[in-house]
Amino acid sequence: MAKITQRFLSEVKEHLEPSDVLDHFTSLPEDEVYMITQLQEAGHREKACMKFLKLILKRENEEEILENVDKLINAFREEGYQRLVDCYENTDDEDRAADEDFMEFLFKMTKPELMNEIDAASLIPILLAKGYIKVKDQQYLNSLQVGDRSEACRELVRRMKKKHKHWAAALFDALNETQPALLTKIDPGATNDELVQKGLVAAPESSPAPSTEIDSEEEYNSDLEKYDKEVSEKTMKRKKVPEMRLRPYQLELAESAINGHNTIVCAHTGTGKTWVALHITKEHLLKNPEGRVVFLARTNALVEQQFNLFQKYIPDKKIYHLHTATKECLGMNLVFEDHHVFFLTPQILLNNINNKRISLSDVSLLIFDECHHTRKREPYNNVMKQYLTMKRKEKKVPQVVGLTATLGVGDSTTESGALQHMLKLCANLDVYDISTVTKNIEEFQKHVAIPKRETIKMGEKEKDPLKSIILQNIERIEEYISTTEVNNNKQLNPMWQKKPKRKDGKHYQRWTVHFRNKVSCKLRNNKQLVREVHAAMTHLAAYNEALDVNYLMNRDHVIEHLQRKFEDDLKTIDTASTKEKEFLQMIMEFCKKAGEMKVEMNLYLKLMREKMVEFVGEYEEVKGMVFIQTRATAFALAQYLSQELASLGIRAAPFTGTNSSETSKGMPDAQKNETLDNFRKGDVNVLVATSVGSEGIDVPDCNFIITYNYTGNEASVIQMSGRARRHGSTVAHISDQAIQRREEVSLQKARLMDEAFRRLYMMHPDDRMGKILKYQSEIRNVDDSLSVDEASKAKKPFQLICFKCHAQAVSNTDLRLYVGQHRVVTNPDFRSRCEFDTNTTPSRYTISIIRCVKCKLKWGTTFKIETLEIPVLKVTAFLFTTGGEEPHRFKKWGKVSLHIESIDKQELLDIYKDTPELEEPDD
Repeated sequence: MAKITQRFLSEVKEHLEPSDVLDHFTSLPEDEVYMITQLQEAGHREKACMKFLKLILKRENEEEILENVDKLINAFREEGYQRLVDCYENTDDEDRAADEDFMEFLFKMTKPELMNEIDAASLIPILLAKGYIKVKDQQYLNSLQVGDRSEACRELVRRMKKKHKHWAAALFDALNETQPALLTKIDPGATNDELVQKGLVAAPESSPAPSTEIDSEEEYNSDLEKYDKEVSEKTMKRKKVPEMRLRPYQLELAESAINGHNTIVCAHTGTGKTWVALHITKEHLLKNPEGRVVFLARTNALVEQQFNLFQKYIPDKKIYHLHTATKECLGMNLVFEDHHVFFLTPQILLNNINNKRISLSDVSLLIFDECHHTRKREPYNNVMKQYLTMKRKEKKVPQVVGLTATLGVGDSTTESGALQHMLKLCANLDVYDISTVTKNIEEFQKHVAIPKRETIKMGEKEKDPLKSIILQNIERIEEYISTTEVNNNKQLNPMWQKKPKRKDGKHYQRWTVHFRNKVSCKLRNNKQLVREVHAAMTHLAAYNEALDVNYLMNRDHVIEHLQRKFEDDLKTIDTASTKEKEFLQMIMEFCKKAGEMKVEMNLYLKLMREKMVEFVGEYEEVKGMVFIQTRATAFALAQYLSQELASLGIRAAPFTGTNSSETSKGMPDAQKNETLDNFRKGDVNVLVATSVGSEGIDVPDCNFIITYNYTGNEASVIQMSGRARRHGSTVAHISDQAIQRREEVSLQKARLMDEAFRRLYMMHPDDRMGKILKYQSEIRNVDDSLSVDEASKAKKPFQLICFKCHAQAVSNTDLRLYVGQHRVVTNPDFRSRCEFDTNTTPSRYTISIIRCVKCKLKWGTTFKIETLEIPVLKVTAFLFTTGGEEPHRFKKWGKVSLHIESIDKQELLDIYKDTPELEEPDD
């Protein structure tokens, strides 16, 4: 084994960014990790490196040092620090001469006038494929490319150089592949005649300019050293801040907020409301240097999108992105004093407020993205209920700014009802002023494209043999349930008898979920039946989705959907119960029978294909979105378009929600971000999205939108159309008669909304304020939608049992509340009741998945505190039983009405540190 040399330590100190490798050292004390990241983010990267190295290498135990060294080198390999790996292993520097040959090339390339000519976007995929940059590098560089491509080039060079010795050769090869003509211009040996011949410079009209060659090697090295000292993007201390120029109508939209008023900025999708919010933030902090701005968005993907934009344009202020993968999401106070602008979801903010980490009075400006969701029991409204309670108590509250393309009308069907809905929204946000464009209308309308609208009717299918087989399987499962105790149970029979007659659509899907939950609560004395009904409802829900896929897609897509849905269950079919095996065998039989059937192409899918082909011929550049109802169909359609229309240049990808439902998995944030990045840079040119794609996300201007048997409410109809922002764009609706009727209702509501908004804006300010104050007085001080106060929770014994099979899991005596958020198990014997799935990607926050040893239901995850692995439970995986009372299921831990005692870190460590490892239990 090679030794740690001074040269190796110097290389690490010069090139490593510690945050890249911290997740590989999960046993490090959290306070030390926090200190290292804070040093790095404050611009003291070298100090952070030294602290990190000291932490892992200065150990009393030599074996532990060697273990940490091995772990460090593996971390370098995984994170792309090949130059550090080579330095440690003393690899012969065979290509050193080649690198030296490129030194002059590097200097030439970093000249500002040349950096503007290099297309980083074309280099990034090549360098990613060859391992010179990582996916996370790709994502950040793409965001830079949007605003300042020369900065993207410089950052690309910096990231390659810090990790690879032979970065210059790799960059030269990539340029040779993408912009060979530019290499001639960069080549210091190129003659002026060569440059003129290739059209890279104009022919001289007079004597050539004096040579600008570098005369001094010292001067050259000084310039490189200056370049090397540029700080990383994580410190956000750039030498050049991209210029932000707002249009006159955007300045008008920001005017009220800049004057300190609470307001809703209301403008069409694609008109730059985020830029308006950025301008408001900059002006607010200019007037309030000690202010704190909190920007809220409803999903992690939207939060990260806005964070990436803001950090680029206000690098002189410290900006922080709080998300569920960081410990600061529960300790916002740890970073609050050192930062100026925070990006997070409303629930993270609520958690910090409820845990008294911060107060709303600490915030000076509160921005709500897509603020029309501030209603009923949504997280936005929960934040504002706290705000209004503080305001009534005459406590300091922040300024509020909402951003939206439309206020919506709710359930209203009349103009007066729509106006009332809007006034209540204003009351919830404590807004008396609406910011919309009135002075710069002509200029504003230049940036609002009105797409042409097409409607394509889907006729009735003459025959559908696949649908008949699916319905037969549904009927078989329903008949089985009718023969069980469920049919005779007085509490369950009424709900069973009310099962929807139509087996397709979301109504039946919701019924399967609700009935499964009710059975689990009511039949606690029959564990076997509970497990069988759970399996039955899961299969019914899958067949319900299969009907939707079959309606709009081809046979093979239905088969693929069911196989993917039960992929894990089919692998473990030998351990399943008799009835579970029967249901799985039905799936296999269906797939086999369907695969042998001779079926024609789905006529509806044919309409979709024809319209897509038409758009390819109509538009020079294809860039569009297709909206679909279900996740299953979105994945199937994206796959179909990419495969069948690849020759026409169609590259499609699905885009669905993050949160998993009771019946389907969500799309991870990382995958969503990667998909959006690919769509922005053109690697994907058709996005197949569920409703999540209709609002908030920043996508390139599309020249077509297709709704494939899908419609939304009046707000989403406007927002979907707003995605078609290029002039001459088209919105095409391919739908059956039922969807067309719903679409017409939504369009009528949209017209109603426009008129109600006009009335709202034209109201006298005193009259509008009076009505808003009246609605605010009706808002109760007590917020029954927030978490139950710990002091009021019942202090009595309870048990947690598996939701699927009713196996005993843990009692209240072995359950504790850790750091005010995590419900951890304090009894090490708990491990005998579950199994640990390590086939997940480990991180600092999730080491393995906990599953019920009997039915394999996911119970939660584990995380590490120092060297110990601690179980953390998922509330929806359990039923809560208290004595002889009926079991109860909670959707969120905050809703649990039973008291759980708290525990601190040291107490938890004391319980687990002397516990021997248990062997995996047999099935």
